[in-house]
Amino acid sequence: MRAQAPSWLNPSIACALGLAAAIHNADATEPSAGKSTAAQVEPSTQRAMPAEEDPGAGQKALSLMDALELAAKNNRDLQAARERLRGSYSDVERAMAALLPTLNLQGKMTINEPVVSLTLDQSASVFTTAVQSAQILDLQAASGTAGRPGVATNAVFSLVCNNANDYSATIQKICADRGKQLSQAESEEQLRSALLNSNIQADIVPRVQLDAFLVANVPLIAPAAYPALKGARLNYQAQEKQLAVTSTQILQSVAVAYYAAAGNDELVVARRHAIEVAQKTLDNEKVRFGAGVVNRVSVTRAELALIQAEQRMREALDGRASAYRTLATLLRVQAGSFKVVPPPPPTEAQLASADELVSQAMERRPELLASQLQQRALGQQSFSQLLRWAPSLSLFGNIRLTNATGFAGRADSYAIGLQLDWLLFDGFARDAQRHALDAQRRDAQLRMDQLRETISDEVVSGRRSVETRKRGLVTAERSVQMARETLELVRTQYQAGTATQLDLLNAQDTLIQAEVGVAQARFDLSLAVLNLRRLTGESLT
Repeated sequence: MRAQAPSWLNPSIACALGLAAAIHNADATEPSAGKSTAAQVEPSTQRAMPAEEDPGAGQKALSLMDALELAAKNNRDLQAARERLRGSYSDVERAMAALLPTLNLQGKMTINEPVVSLTLDQSASVFTTAVQSAQILDLQAASGTAGRPGVATNAVFSLVCNNANDYSATIQKICADRGKQLSQAESEEQLRSALLNSNIQADIVPRVQLDAFLVANVPLIAPAAYPALKGARLNYQAQEKQLAVTSTQILQSVAVAYYAAAGNDELVVARRHAIEVAQKTLDNEKVRFGAGVVNRVSVTRAELALIQAEQRMREALDGRASAYRTLATLLRVQAGSFKVVPPPPPTEAQLASADELVSQAMERRPELLASQLQQRALGQQSFSQLLRWAPSLSLFGNIRLTNATGFAGRADSYAIGLQLDWLLFDGFARDAQRHALDAQRRDAQLRMDQLRETISDEVVSGRRSVETRKRGLVTAERSVQMARETLELVRTQYQAGTATQLDLLNAQDTLIQAEVGVAQARFDLSLAVLNLRRLTGESLT
């Protein structure tokens, strides 16, 4: 129970206050009279208060969820982590390339020395044949059989011309022109054309050789490529889980910075209250000194307490400004453009059992999921190395354009076929790589087992921390209540003369520390709850 003030206390205080008022009025109405010692202290002097620069005064209110959403969108570390994740997808693209067709276009110019060409002169043979044909005609004219083909000639024409479509265009033209009477000019033109076209020239290696290649390759059977692709995708999924880990860590740091800013707001309020209490005590001491109840030392002590409270206020203002700048940097917003909203007090919801929380963490923690995916990826990569002992089959095709036509006489050529590759022995290089991957997979398994135990310990410790912080908040709130009652009691006792001024100043400091402790305990509990959510894999946003 609160102690009752003695019955004589109120009249004494009233008498002292009345005396002080009388002295003050006398000093005000008689400025030329000699001032007493009590009048040397001004009982109601207003001290210069520290300038309270509120970094977010009048600006947009920022809740914790707003801060986390801004951080998820604007934080540079998160943006860099996302870019690294995009870069890691290149491993999947490289693994996929082993299963996709390839198309290569190549152009080449070559200067050859010496030039290689082949010329076949058939003009003499054509001329000899023409002379022989003319001689036969002359013999037919001499014998009187000219213009009448014989049995052998008709047999040759029938044998060839009846199947003329099976032969060249030249033979088809000869068959079509059978029996046609040619003029002398037409005969001369045919003979001249035959002589000119009878020379065959083939460029085997020209001076300037131009080549163009279009080569396509289509994998048909590539046993090692499929598990390699699956392993690359599993590894990418593991990187996504690592991004979730990074995101959670950054968001937790943002939440800590947010609570620090809110806590500094509470601290500024507490320091302001401390100044008000110290100012009230100083005013009372000045009145009591003016009434002659206390000496000058009491007033000096009260002034010192006020000066110390103002200094702590300045320090609290600096701390608040620094906390707001830190939060603004994490959110990538203009400092002073927002004002944090005091977070709601933590709920009193009953925590799940430690076993339930551990089970939840094992299912949700992205670190554990990433470790599992990495282990599976290493297993697929090891299997891919084993399948490299198997042959691979692919379909190929190419198109070539060149001015070195050779005997074909064509600038273009085409090819298509199947290609079987089977590396029978490589000095056990594939086995060496597979053994290294197997060792990494076993190492990942051991680290995953260790991570499970670590997560279990962290969850149990985090749950205990929340329970402890809850009790700490109750204790801090009770401490404030008791400190407030103690201050009222000590102030009453001090006015009654049964307590010293040091007792009063200590009671004031105790109350302020208790108020600061409540704010600290509230934010410690909020951070402990937030940390437990992170430990169990629950989303922070």
